[in-house]
Amino acid sequence: MNKLVKKAGKQFFRFIGASPLLNELHFRIQQFSHFLGNRQFQKKQKRFVFPTDRALFNTFQLNYQRYYEDGLLAAKELLEWSQIQYTENPVILDWGTGTGRIIRHVPTLLPIAVCYGTDLDAFGINWCKKYIDRVYFDCITNEYLPYPSQYFNVVWGISVCTHIPSEETVHWLSELQRIMKDNAIAIITTHGSNYYHQLNASQMGQLKAAGAFTTDYKEKGHRLMTTYHDAESFNAILRNKFEIVQYWEGKTHPEKMGGQDCWIIKKVPAA
Repeated sequence: MNKLVKKAGKQFFRFIGASPLLNELHFRIQQFSHFLGNRQFQKKQKRFVFPTDRALFNTFQLNYQRYYEDGLLAAKELLEWSQIQYTENPVILDWGTGTGRIIRHVPTLLPIAVCYGTDLDAFGINWCKKYIDRVYFDCITNEYLPYPSQYFNVVWGISVCTHIPSEETVHWLSELQRIMKDNAIAIITTHGSNYYHQLNASQMGQLKAAGAFTTDYKEKGHRLMTTYHDAESFNAILRNKFEIVQYWEGKTHPEKMGGQDCWIIKKVPAA
């Protein structure tokens, strides 16, 4: 019942064009409810610089402890799933790095790695450059990744395909394929069946017909632009470019990526 009320509320705000207002209200509620806890945790992590409240809210959630602990846990898991060969210095890209929540932990966990983070958000990238050491950060411009071909051993794209227009998915997957070395691993997530309850009947119809559906919003990468993918259709897109090593459906494996569908893929060398 609670989910139905939330769904109806979100759809009403979208209908009257007030989603930004609802988003701002949500931000202020999180800011107030986590204020004391955030300040207490910040005192414990004196050398750890946290992003601004607004940046945290836009890219994750406004909870300092979860930002730190979930980022560290995700980094450990992604390193394990990426099948990194320790005989070489792996070059790792965090595509859609946001505030560097995950990649900032990798230099400590795997000192031999060469780490990069990239994002559309110039403000976020500039913050990362200023406050996060031992990671190279670059802003995405002109709809292309700012890296040479055949460069990365590992690419992570966590909650990226979930916030770009569905019609751009193929383009960005092609970009990932371009910058990955042969046999490189990529791990990406999508909003699958675990999130379909957020859509109304018309939106679900569009998703089933096209294989994906994107809620309309002017700013790419913003939390208010949300893309949902049909797993079977997304699988077909991936198979054109990669070998699918592992797939976890978010609904049946919520422990993997917080309920998002998780895809581990490998770039197959050209014949």
